[in-house]
Amino acid sequence: MSEAQQRELAPRLRQFVNQLESIIGQNEAQVVEQGAAALRDLIAHDDWLPREAAEPHPQFYRQYLLYRDPAARFSVVSFVWGPGQSTPIHDHTVWGLIGLLRGAEISHDFRRTADGRLERHGEPQRLEAGTVVAVSPTLGDIHQVYNAFNDRVSIGIHVYGADIGAMDRSVYTLDGQVKPFRSGYTPQIPYRGYEQVRADLLDGREIALLDVREEDPHAQAHPLFAANFPYGRIEIDAYTKLPRRDAPIVVLDDGEGLALPAALRLHQLGYTEVSLLDGGVSGWRAAGGELFRDVNVPSKSFGELVEHERHTPSLSAPEVQALIDQKENIVILDARRYDEYQTMSIPGSISVPGAELALRARELAPDPSTRIIVNCAGRTRSIIGTQSLINAGVPNPVSALRNGTIGWTLASQQLEHGQSRSYPPALEANRQVAARDARALADRAGVKRLDRAQLSELHADRVRTNYFFDIRSPGEYGDGHPPRFRSAPGGQLVQETEQFAPVRGARIVLADSDGVRANLTAHWLKQMNNDVYVVDGLQPEDFSVAGAWKDELPPPPQVDEISVETLAEWLAAAPQQFGLLDFTSGVNYQKRHIPGAWFALRSELAAALAQLPDGVQRYVLTCGSSLLARFVAADLRTLTKLPVLVLAGGTSAWVAAGKPVESGATRLASPLIDRYRRPYEGTDNRAEAMQAYLDWEYGLVAQLDKDGTHGFFIV
Repeated sequence: MSEAQQRELAPRLRQFVNQLESIIGQNEAQVVEQGAAALRDLIAHDDWLPREAAEPHPQFYRQYLLYRDPAARFSVVSFVWGPGQSTPIHDHTVWGLIGLLRGAEISHDFRRTADGRLERHGEPQRLEAGTVVAVSPTLGDIHQVYNAFNDRVSIGIHVYGADIGAMDRSVYTLDGQVKPFRSGYTPQIPYRGYEQVRADLLDGREIALLDVREEDPHAQAHPLFAANFPYGRIEIDAYTKLPRRDAPIVVLDDGEGLALPAALRLHQLGYTEVSLLDGGVSGWRAAGGELFRDVNVPSKSFGELVEHERHTPSLSAPEVQALIDQKENIVILDARRYDEYQTMSIPGSISVPGAELALRARELAPDPSTRIIVNCAGRTRSIIGTQSLINAGVPNPVSALRNGTIGWTLASQQLEHGQSRSYPPALEANRQVAARDARALADRAGVKRLDRAQLSELHADRVRTNYFFDIRSPGEYGDGHPPRFRSAPGGQLVQETEQFAPVRGARIVLADSDGVRANLTAHWLKQMNNDVYVVDGLQPEDFSVAGAWKDELPPPPQVDEISVETLAEWLAAAPQQFGLLDFTSGVNYQKRHIPGAWFALRSELAAALAQLPDGVQRYVLTCGSSLLARFVAADLRTLTKLPVLVLAGGTSAWVAAGKPVESGATRLASPLIDRYRRPYEGTDNRAEAMQAYLDWEYGLVAQLDKDGTHGFFIV
């Protein structure tokens, strides 16, 4: 708690603090007697406790500092108990007063026996709202406290004769074991309302609006610029996607109880400007904010706006089929990722992911009379790809395949599967023309430039959030890329901007080796109201780092590991004794998992444990590499007294050792909600879902007008 917060105490709390200051210095009995009377007066009213100091956590009780005497003579704390939550058995080492503001709590006193063990002393004491009791080494100092209710929150106001969060104390087990303990205080996470967030978006100030739910609930309703940032992956994603630790972050959910734990976890990771969206998704709606469905909505709505403003030409699926049947002079370019193209594609089409289009089109359609048709799965990448070629001055007639492979399927036309056609290298003469035209587009859009020296300065900048992206293909990136640049193929960066760069208002810096792809991508990102720069003058030696990007990670928690061979032996001998939990993605779990493993989500950990059969004697956690499992293990240890082990090397090590796997959704301890089922992916989508998706996209321009925070413009 800052000094400024302490100076801004509510009048009732300030009066109480003044009373304590007047009696501190008397003997303990007098302080306890007079302090108890003052505390009764304070908790007789329930209109003064700050909201931030009354927030429950779904798993743990919270201890919020309300006031700390400058000389550490006393401290005032709010204890917030979620349903059924409790403390360990603990001591205080100083006098204390406990007053119940809301709900009720139950306290069990303990005494040491002759053999050093602990036993309960006396009857449990139930404290109702308005009552005050005292603790101290002279009265009995070892106890355990828990919420008397399993269906509601209880809040106690505690006063201690020291800075209790900084005191060296102890926790105990019933067999007499003693462990050192320092409680600290729970950070008070402030709230930010709809109007404050909206003002930041309109003013272009940096803000990361993070929806920490799983992707499927996120896709049902969220603010336009809310990036999906699942609670279960915070440690994996934070340092890469939120590179500046003092960037303003606003965390939200829709009442699932994930926002506060996520905000606290971000605080633990070193982020200093974290707040909660007041009311979450429902509060945004109630305040008049527009809510959007689906994923990557800023990019998709921008694509619809481009078509609306530029009247991007398109052809229907039957029209394109007729051109194919008549063997007309056409070439079909698929602007999606290569893996999407391989899953399903338009007959005869060639994979040319979005940012490659302007660089490769002249090789693929050297005859200016050849009609170029650009497709994706739905609409956005078809529109952006088509308009990219038109904007870049490609001489050919260019059209989008209206509604992509969805439209093709709805027209009952056949798709190809497993194709591998791809673009050829660009001739130098064509590259030069494409680079000239792409640079002109970037200049017209207002893209800023950097030279190598200025790039070095930005690498050292800590005032703003800076994202550095290499726009080239993943293969080129792996062969060599500039230091500190992440791989973000240009078409996908335009398609998934809020996922690559969740801090709205940040600086985005792009690099390539050809002068085409970065400029073309930048001209779109700038029109999406981003602050975009392209690095000029990079030399071959600047692409000096080979291999894949490596995320910066916090130190993983220390865990007890189990080897593949030992786990295999245990499972063969007594499989019912093990709760084997797999925290990989739902998609990967269904592809392969260890026989007997349960799919589980970290965001629903307590509920997942309840799904396991009786008789579990220990838990074993895994995921692809067991990196995420290590972080989950720390959470699980707070929910169980059973041993918690992590599979060394994860499921990948199990597979590498030649152990058997199974597939399918065989054991689901959590629902498969970590990925939203996109109506434009895969080959088994219902026609109704595909048509509903298209209808939704058609309405995005009107939704943008209602929202009003986007700042998009079209050149």
